[in-house]
Amino acid sequence: MNDMAICLQRPRCVMVMVLLLGIWTLPVQAESSSAPAETALERELQRLLADHADASSDSYALVRLADLYLDLGDEYQDEAKRRAAYEEGARLAQRAMVSDPSNAEAHYLYAANLGSATQLKGTMASALVINDLKTHVRQALALKPTHAPALHMMGMMLEELPWFLGGDRDAALTYLQQAVAADSHYTHARLDLAKVYMKRRNTEAARKELATIVSAIPSSDYRHQRYREEARQLLRSIDH
Repeated sequence: MNDMAICLQRPRCVMVMVLLLGIWTLPVQAESSSAPAETALERELQRLLADHADASSDSYALVRLADLYLDLGDEYQDEAKRRAAYEEGARLAQRAMVSDPSNAEAHYLYAANLGSATQLKGTMASALVINDLKTHVRQALALKPTHAPALHMMGMMLEELPWFLGGDRDAALTYLQQAVAADSHYTHARLDLAKVYMKRRNTEAARKELATIVSAIPSSDYRHQRYREEARQLLRSIDH
């Protein structure tokens, strides 16, 4: 995690001393949970905790828990509960990495949870934290180059950071394109790709991505529905 200290997804980077972590919205991991979101997530969490998955040394069990805590943190309304969920997710993902350093998802979830918790604090992120985040997102991609959420995260980081902190608009676009290519159903990444095209005044490319989202088969996933509605509004604004 180097190169001008850029901040990964939670990647935002500080090179001088610190940098606010809140320039962009963190990508939501996957798009496969079912409704009702929070209730289903809580039930799954309680089931895993009842089975003592949090005390397991199995990296896959720990990763599942870290993923759940990331989703819960995204959905909780209470800030204290959100931060506690992210911090626990980071702790469990870190244990998964220790158990299995080759687990790409563990590296991604560590960065995602830690970055989200840091962002919630509303303070400056230290260069050490940012380098930590950056290291693990890069490690996730080294282990699995087609890891769509990590590609999305990296793309948004490079898009939002100023050039003197490692921002790279060309590379950002490439990462976002790769995220969509890696998972064509990853609606959030496709929506952000469309927004990046709009910023570059590439209206036709943006319209194509937005139309793909709008015309996709409806999903019961609440996140897909939210992104689809936003895509519809953006498409309408382009057409008008």
